[in-house]
Amino acid sequence: MGFLSVFLGGGLGASLRWLVTSKIHYHWGTMVVNVLGALLIGALYGYISTKTTLRPEIKLFVMTGLLGGFTTFSTYLLDFALLCEKENFLEAATYLLLSVVVGLLVLFAGIRLSHFVFTA
Repeated sequence: MGFLSVFLGGGLGASLRWLVTSKIHYHWGTMVVNVLGALLIGALYGYISTKTTLRPEIKLFVMTGLLGGFTTFSTYLLDFALLCEKENFLEAATYLLLSVVVGLLVLFAGIRLSHFVFTA
């Protein structure tokens, strides 16, 4: 059942990633997906850590499947490498730093937000 949960969530997450990146072109769509994914995974982690009654299949579907399929770290690295290959070093560095810094900030914001919302 765990495999099926990850499989279905991953397919849905990858489809959602395609939808977002098809609307926001180039590497910036990937950054938006990764930042949004960081916020969502932070919020869901915060929620799940306070609600231990969720079935393991639901956790696998959402965290590993849906958000794992939605976020695109490997594509992120490829986009960075391609920018460097084109010698767009300033844009590559900006992309790299913004993705990591903003991603971390919204991850922590998602965790705090979920603790505020679900423990109040």
